[in-house]
Amino acid sequence: MLAFFSLILLPFIDAEASSNPNLFVSAENSQFENHFSGSMVIEVVVNDPNLKDTGEGKGEPDVTINGKSLRMVQATDGNWYAYFANAEKAKIADSTVGLAGKGLDFGVFCSRNSSSSVFGISISETDGIAVSQSSGLTGFTNGDSSFSSCTGSPTGSTNLNNVVRNAKSINTNSNIPTGQIGLDSDA
Repeated sequence: MLAFFSLILLPFIDAEASSNPNLFVSAENSQFENHFSGSMVIEVVVNDPNLKDTGEGKGEPDVTINGKSLRMVQATDGNWYAYFANAEKAKIADSTVGLAGKGLDFGVFCSRNSSSSVFGISISETDGIAVSQSSGLTGFTNGDSSFSSCTGSPTGSTNLNNVVRNAKSINTNSNIPTGQIGLDSDA
């Protein structure tokens, strides 16, 4: 069973969910004015009955953060998921990791300039992406340096990410592109 974890990294933002009953944003909390801080990873879930079919092509939900598209991926449960964090805070947290896959390990980082052929999708509206494993990739960085373009293609199943746990399994139904958007299932 394949689990997916691609973390979109963005500059500082306020997380604020519109009043859509099909949208869940883990940072949505009126007690904290819908703000998040530090290296928090925010989960976004779209649970829309019109987009749940896992065997028929559906359009990706239109979710934006600060006017930029948040790439959503369909899981085997029919819901659509995305994860995002503040890029600078994620790098700082990742730089404290002693052992790979432990502590605040976000995995490896690739810049928005990475070709869409690397992950199967464009990540150009982000600061970068954190990928849970590095096998098959070159040019990636860790939290101690600036993002750079990645090349190659993710392979294998070694999970370096220790930040998002129990990620849902990506929809790999052969009738549709992986995750409905063509994301490389190893990313």
